[in-house]
Amino acid sequence: MTKEGKFADVPLRVRTWCYIIVVFAIALLHPLTLLAFILFLLYWGQRELYTIAMPKVQERNILPILNAFVIGTSIYLLPFSTSILLISGYAILLHLILYLRHKAYLFFLLISTCYLIAMPILYYIGNGEMGYKYLILLVVPMELNDVSQYMAGKLFGKTKITPTISPNKTLEGVIGGIIMTTGIFNLLYYLLFAEPITLKTILLAMVLSLLGFLGDLTFSLTKRKANVKDTGTLLPGHGGLLDRVDSLLYTTPLFYIVMLWMN
Repeated sequence: MTKEGKFADVPLRVRTWCYIIVVFAIALLHPLTLLAFILFLLYWGQRELYTIAMPKVQERNILPILNAFVIGTSIYLLPFSTSILLISGYAILLHLILYLRHKAYLFFLLISTCYLIAMPILYYIGNGEMGYKYLILLVVPMELNDVSQYMAGKLFGKTKITPTISPNKTLEGVIGGIIMTTGIFNLLYYLLFAEPITLKTILLAMVLSLLGFLGDLTFSLTKRKANVKDTGTLLPGHGGLLDRVDSLLYTTPLFYIVMLWMN
């Protein structure tokens, strides 16, 4: 394949990125717009997951709405510690009930549980005194982690590391993502908070990059098990919403613990 062929989809991906940036910027304007953004992530992500992976769940059309309502109400009315316990308990109980009825969906139900717990934490990261800075510090490097892995893999990728799950993933791409994400994360940290870069921020960035890759890999496995190419068609050139937020699945809880809870 020629280099031009390798990057044929880049213009479409960049155009979609512009729309994503605008929506993310609007979400940062106010706690209510941020909450609306999180509820959309919850609703649409669940809708995609039920559609592609769990078509035999009869309640698949109503559950994304119910989940968004329950979690949104909890976020709006309760403090973080109480809310996250309630959300976690609700997600685990809901999917346990579904598992008893659909044992073949165990893997998808586990992913759905993680998703319902991780996405609300984005609200608590972004809804503090400097919340928008922390949210930028998490989301921007994690999204660019995907881009860095994609570009490094296209340019230098030779050593496939997950050929049966995601054939396009290469060791060179992962290393490129770690290097670029670590640099971007620490540069943003310095620019946003005017604080010196430390070993903590360097190590955190490296771990976040790896967890972002694992999140990507998780949804790649989800798509392979569901026998689909993309989780949806919401984002031209990228696929579905889950294809774009996969890197936040495991990184969001860790980021909150290290950057906000332990500070």
